[in-house]
Amino acid sequence: MIDASQSLAAFDWIFFDCFNTLIDDFDPSGDESGMVPIHELAIASGLYATAAEFGEDYLHWRQAQWVNQWQEVVLLERLKALLKRRSPTIFPDQLETLAAGMVEGFATNYPTMLRLPQGVTDMLNHWQGKVRMGVISNFHLANYPQQMLAQFGLTPYFDFVLDSAACGWRKPGPEIYQVACQLARIPDAEIGTVLFVGDHLTNDVLKPLELGMQAIYFDRCGDRPSSSPAPDHVTAITHWDQFR
Repeated sequence: MIDASQSLAAFDWIFFDCFNTLIDDFDPSGDESGMVPIHELAIASGLYATAAEFGEDYLHWRQAQWVNQWQEVVLLERLKALLKRRSPTIFPDQLETLAAGMVEGFATNYPTMLRLPQGVTDMLNHWQGKVRMGVISNFHLANYPQQMLAQFGLTPYFDFVLDSAACGWRKPGPEIYQVACQLARIPDAEIGTVLFVGDHLTNDVLKPLELGMQAIYFDRCGDRPSSSPAPDHVTAITHWDQFR
């Protein structure tokens, strides 16, 4: 067993990413857009022919949205922007109704897609009481990470759960990490005592390292084709049993 924590300096806090770190939400069939629960309405409206077409369009919109600024956009506004771009002549009432229906469909169906990665509860039990722990999550519905962690009984492990929709800022913009440190009452001089752990190489590893934190990459390449392999200089694990 690899003990990833042995390659690190002492740390007092662990900041975890939420989705595809503590809770898996990528579709096992291969879709990684996170929009599987809502594509039916987009197709029924006649704006898209297939789920794949909608998913690809959504991913392109998301990639274009966050280039030089990191303010979060909640799901309703994301969908309205996407659908308006797809059909510039759509009537405002039709746009509002369609987007709201898609958000409702997501909120109903998304929780049924979630599952825990192997070993996560044992890992959290190991660290509980040894260090303090918090969660920093990019998500497009406010308070949803908290609700989904509660669904699996994980909230008692954490001192705080911070999500981008409630915060207004998303990773890897510096603002959300600063808010997290304020919640944890960690002064700038002690930021090196924070360990960030997550599955997104930029958001959860490279940016925290740039800010002065320590970091471990939860490498999901074996589960998700789009995951980036760990660079040689990055401490990485592939299973929670390796983080003890």
